[in-house]
Amino acid sequence: MKLMNCSAADFIEKLDGRKVICFGAGSTLIEADFEVLRIEDLEKHIAFFIDNDKNKHGLKYKYRGYEYDIRGVDALGEIEAERYVLLITCAFYVEIYKQLRNIPAAKELECYMYNVVCSYPDLAIEKFFTKEIEKHPYRDWKEILKSLKLKDRHKGERCFVIGNGPSLTAGDLELLKGEVTFAANRIFKIFDETDWRPTYYICIDYLMYGLDYKEVNQIDADIKFVPIERALAAGEIFDEVTYYNRVVNCVSIENGEIVRSRDFKFSDDVEEIVYGGQTVLYDALQFAVYMGFSEIYLVGVDCNYKLEVLEDGTIVENDCEKNHFNDRYDEGLEDAIAVVGTLYAARLAFQKAKEKCEEKGIVIKNATRGGKLEVFERISLDELITH
Repeated sequence: MKLMNCSAADFIEKLDGRKVICFGAGSTLIEADFEVLRIEDLEKHIAFFIDNDKNKHGLKYKYRGYEYDIRGVDALGEIEAERYVLLITCAFYVEIYKQLRNIPAAKELECYMYNVVCSYPDLAIEKFFTKEIEKHPYRDWKEILKSLKLKDRHKGERCFVIGNGPSLTAGDLELLKGEVTFAANRIFKIFDETDWRPTYYICIDYLMYGLDYKEVNQIDADIKFVPIERALAAGEIFDEVTYYNRVVNCVSIENGEIVRSRDFKFSDDVEEIVYGGQTVLYDALQFAVYMGFSEIYLVGVDCNYKLEVLEDGTIVENDCEKNHFNDRYDEGLEDAIAVVGTLYAARLAFQKAKEKCEEKGIVIKNATRGGKLEVFERISLDELITH
C-alpha cells in the first residue's frame, strides 16, 4: 500500500484516468458534504465501495445522485492495481491501515484518506502511519481509559457542561469556580478573560484540532479527551491527551440506501465507544453519565447559529448576531469551512441524552442564559450557584 496525500483540488487530476475504490460505506462522505469538506466531482470517478460490514455487502451506496455496489474487502484481489486508487472514506483510518498492510492485493494500490485530503493536505501521512501510531498513548488507548477509573468517579455529584454559545460570559465561568465542569473545542479563546479552567476538556472537530492541538495540549484540565482518529489532524500522538473511540451516530442503511437516522445511540461504556451527535457536548454528556453525576446542568448551550441546515438540506438564516462567545472563536476557520449548524440533529441528540438521564434518575437541566434549546427544563444559573 502506497500512502499518499494531496489537496482536494488536486485529487481528481492525480487520478490520471484511474477509478476510485472507496473503503467505508458509512457516513463520512455524507457528513463531509454537510460540512463543506468536498472533493468536487468525486462521484463521477468512483468504481465501487468496500466495507468490512457483511450486512452491507450487495447493497447500494447512494451518493450525489449516483449508485455504487458495496462489496467485501476481498474484492481488492480481483482488480488490476494500476487502474485504481483507494480512498478511505470512514473514520477508522488506523484500523484500516493495519488491515490493508496484511492484504497482498493492496500492496501496489495508492491510498488516500478522505478527511486528510480535504482538511490536511500537508500532513506527512506516511510518517504518521508508520511512526506515530505506534506510540504508547494511541496503541493502548483503551487500557489508558480504564486506568483512569472513570466509572462512577463522581457518583452523586453535580457538574456543568459548558457550550461555546454567544450567551457564555467570563462572568459566568467565574461563578463556576469550584464546580466540576466539562468544556470543549475553542473554550481557550476566553481564557484571557478569566482564570477559571475546566475540569474536563473534549475536542472532536477535525479542523479545530488540526489548528489548535498545541493550545489543547496546554489546557490546564484534569483530563483532555480527543477521539483516536482526530490524531490525524495533528499528525502526531501526544501524552497530554487521552484518546477514545468515537463513532458517528446519525446515519444508517434503510432499504439499501444510506440515510440520516433519527434514532441516536448513547453509550453506556465510554471506555468502549462514544457516539457522536452533531455536537461535542453529546460526547461530554456520555462521559458525565458514565462518571456517575446525578445532576448535570448546561451553560452557554444556545443551540442557535446564524446559518442553519434543516433536515431536508435547506439552509436558512436565523436571527442570531454571532455563533460563539467572542469574535475570535472562528479565527483560522473562515476560509476552511462554512459554519452552518446542523441543529435539528443536535436537538435529536439532546433529546436522547434527556431520555437516557431520565431512565437513570439523573437530573439534566438547561442553565443557559437565553438561546433556543428547549429540550431540557430551564433553571437559573444564579439560583443554582447561590444554593
